[in-house]
Amino acid sequence: MIKEIIMKELNNIDEDISIVIKDLTKNQWILKYNERDVFPSASLIKVPIMVEMFYAIQNGEYKLEEKINIQENSRVPYSIISELKLSEYPLIDLITLMIILSDNTATNVLIDLLGYDRINESIKRLDCNDTVLRRKMMDFQGAREGRENMTSPMDMAIIMEKIYRKSIVDIESCNIMMDILTRQKYRDMLPRYILDEVTIAHKTGELSGLNHDIGIFQLENIHYLIGIFTRNGKDDLEGKRSIGRISKLVYNYLLDN
Repeated sequence: MIKEIIMKELNNIDEDISIVIKDLTKNQWILKYNERDVFPSASLIKVPIMVEMFYAIQNGEYKLEEKINIQENSRVPYSIISELKLSEYPLIDLITLMIILSDNTATNVLIDLLGYDRINESIKRLDCNDTVLRRKMMDFQGAREGRENMTSPMDMAIIMEKIYRKSIVDIESCNIMMDILTRQKYRDMLPRYILDEVTIAHKTGELSGLNHDIGIFQLENIHYLIGIFTRNGKDDLEGKRSIGRISKLVYNYLLDN
């Protein structure tokens, strides 16, 4: 059984770890391990921000191709938008860059458009009580003051499955969100040791001492959701390797069974 294989692997892992795995084809949980542990969300908070923006688009408040002005004071480091210096971007490009490159400027612009209260109310409507947006990206002062963005593996699993099942926003929006998630450029965690061509709709998050990845693998015989969150390891690279090893074990087992 895959559950026993994973639990044995955990004996070789130094990090604190939480795992959720669900067979979406059969709608059955395979494993929930520390699934309600609450972590700093890192960039995973960008998924519910994306969802709320699509609610706003569905309500006619914005259009996907609408040009959004980028104020100079919105630009932060580690952002292609900050590097390119263009004054405006289509909204769909901001959403896409926020997810596939985890662009922090794009994220902060979307937070300004929507507002903290609205995003957090949307999260609560999804019954995700462990998740909260308290600060913008790169606001390290806010983090030091205790205003950290938080989430849990189960909360993120709820959101990802709703996107997959097209039960959140409208069907077209869910299709667009799934497509964006499959174009993720950071592939050093869940897909790390998987050499096959496989469609994975996922989002990563990382801070010093903390690594997360959650996504949906779409194999020919099974679609499954897997989220692995780690913290307090020896170093960040080892955390990513741990996620990659467990992901490969799950992939090989479900591929063959």
